[in-house]
Amino acid sequence: MGDKGRPRSKTGRSPSSNNLRRSASKTESNSDPIERVETPVENIIPWDVFTSEQIQSLLSLTPPDALSKLCELIPAADTHINLRNSITADTYLFLLHFANQNKLNETKTGALITLFKHLLSMIKDGKSLIDIVMESSQLLTCQKDFHPKMKFDFFSKDEVLAVTEYLKSTVFQQFKLYRFTLLQEQEETIISLEKIVNTCPPMGSFDPPPLAEAISEHDIEVYLNAPPPESEKEEEEGEGEEGAGEEGAVEDNGEGAAPTTPVISMKNVQTVLDTVGGEMLDKLAKDMSNKCAEKESQYMNRLNKVKKSLD
Repeated sequence: MGDKGRPRSKTGRSPSSNNLRRSASKTESNSDPIERVETPVENIIPWDVFTSEQIQSLLSLTPPDALSKLCELIPAADTHINLRNSITADTYLFLLHFANQNKLNETKTGALITLFKHLLSMIKDGKSLIDIVMESSQLLTCQKDFHPKMKFDFFSKDEVLAVTEYLKSTVFQQFKLYRFTLLQEQEETIISLEKIVNTCPPMGSFDPPPLAEAISEHDIEVYLNAPPPESEKEEEEGEGEEGAGEEGAVEDNGEGAAPTTPVISMKNVQTVLDTVGGEMLDKLAKDMSNKCAEKESQYMNRLNKVKKSLD
């Protein structure tokens, strides 16, 4: 009887039952797990190799200055003797030239350099050409993440085609050359040249002999001017003629006979050497002038022939 006085809803249920259902629905909604909102990951693909400031400075430099700057940043030392470092520096320089030709900004240039370095690392790991082609196509078309939540979404359609054509003409067509350059160890050739250098002997040695044992010029002149020793026959003749008078001796001396032994001095030796040396030098000068004249005539004949052929 008490139930007749309670108001009922259109569905024929009492308000108490409706309240129970509402409370049950609230508890069910509260028991559902809360979805966590993931924080977006910043796309830092372009700066895997160089920073933004470095790429801007490289794009603004001339090729020679950019090459020297690349050798410092990579780093690539001793490019004049290290073939691998030289090729690596030239490869990055070509990428910068390609970016300038296609007017790529620093973001797209950094992404291109990062992609190229990734392909080179795959070659070093021994990957095949098909794997490298598939990897580059999936990354450029954003079918694959380079890093988690990071894609190469910097390029337009035309730029993707230009980058693909560049990779085709470099890495794909010259794959064996790149693999040989990156994996083959360069042979070291040691170049040496032996030379014999004559040096002065140390102090205290007797080569050359000391000055105390040297002979003075006066002693040399006396030795050269000394008469030769007389023979035994001349001594006997001299003893037999000792009894002769002084008049005969005076007459003999008065005839003005020349001395038996000539006198040689240092001036005479120097004069003889100057004369002989002058004659030799004159002969040598004449020979040289004759040879020069012959060579000059030969060259003039050749020049005349060339001139006639040109005319």
